Amino acid sequence: MDISQAVRLLLSNQGCGLLPVEEIQDGSLLYEIGFDSLRYMELVVLLEEQFAFEFQDDQLEISEATSVSDIIKTVQGSVQA
Repeated sequence: MDISQAVRLLLSNQGCGLLPVEEIQDGSLLYEIGFDSLRYMELVVLLEEQFAFEFQDDQLEISEATSVSDIIKTVQGSVQA
C-alpha cells in the first residue's frame, strides 16, 4: 500500500473519518468529508504514529481549504525527507 492509499484509509471510516475510502478523492476538502478540528487532530496522531514523523506546528490547524491531497503531500514530504 502506498502513502496516498494509506492516508485515504486513515481519512475513511476505517480510520478516524466518516466516509468509505472509495468516496475520498484527492481533491476533496477535509470539511466536505466530515472533518472538524477535533477529528483532524485524531488524524494527525494516527498519521504521526503510522509514518513515524511529526507535523510542524503550522500544520496542526485545519483550514477550509485543506484538502486530502494537502495531507498526502505533507506525509510524502515528511517521510521522504
